[in-house]
Amino acid sequence: MKRTPVHPINPHIRNTFVGDFYLNLKRKGSFRWLARILENILGLEIICPIPERLHIPHPYGILCGPACKIGEDVTLMHFTMLGPKDPWYQGESVENLNPTLEEGVYVSAGAKVLGPITIGAWSVIGANAVVTEDVPPFSTVFGHNRILRSTEGGLPR
Repeated sequence: MKRTPVHPINPHIRNTFVGDFYLNLKRKGSFRWLARILENILGLEIICPIPERLHIPHPYGILCGPACKIGEDVTLMHFTMLGPKDPWYQGESVENLNPTLEEGVYVSAGAKVLGPITIGAWSVIGANAVVTEDVPPFSTVFGHNRILRSTEGGLPR
């Protein structure tokens, strides 16, 4: 089984054995029955394409919609949800209903990222936040679409 490499910024963010086992099953598409059993036990369902360096240190209760786009080095903590804003949408196209997470985004426990939005690179979504609007790169978001800090030029010095 291939283990996910350590996070490039924070070496303490690592996948558990169960998390890596589940991600490998989903990537390969083999033993679908075993992946479904793990999904039912852990309460998680990641339907979108899975990048090579997705970090799920606590693989419990994570839900990702089918059209979500997740970049490399993204961290999803437990009980996070990435999905459409309106689940009863009856339109033709489903591609534009789910969020896009760029490289290095950290989504804290219980956060919901909803709708056709883009979360900028290396942003942090706080615990139990509900995000329904675009977030610029290198930002910290908490509550309901409240940006605490944003540095447009890169990492703060």
